[in-house]
Amino acid sequence: MRRMLPSLPLLLVVWLALDGINSPLVGLAVIVLAAAAGAWLAPASRQPVRLSRLPVFAAYFVYESLRGAVDVALRAFRPRMNLDLQLVSYSLALPAGKPRTLLVAVVSLLPGTLSAALRAEDNRLLIHSLTGNPEPAVRSLEAQIARLFDLDVT
Repeated sequence: MRRMLPSLPLLLVVWLALDGINSPLVGLAVIVLAAAAGAWLAPASRQPVRLSRLPVFAAYFVYESLRGAVDVALRAFRPRMNLDLQLVSYSLALPAGKPRTLLVAVVSLLPGTLSAALRAEDNRLLIHSLTGNPEPAVRSLEAQIARLFDLDVT
């Protein structure tokens, strides 16, 4: 029960965004069932998020997501933009589990980047980049995630 409580507010927001308040009983049932399924299926976390650091990460996430969205929009309206396509193998410092999963997901929101493959056997992430070397941006993201999970990745 304790493991499903943190996901309830997020699931409520998602339900309200998708359905509004049209069917509150169905929404409540779906939210509780989804939270229970998530708690049952997800392994116990050994890497808890530091909630006090979540607002800083959220601001970073929103800022980088907006930058990524603007980059995509500019590329759509100006198809002749200079491209420097690269496939970069990035050495991961974050441990396996939630921190690494978050990094792989969020890299694709950085301007001009896409997570192409995760090679867990040698701790490397293959990143497709439209604008040259993505390492500085990914290293910054990795540092933000390390702070969020209170990890030392130096």
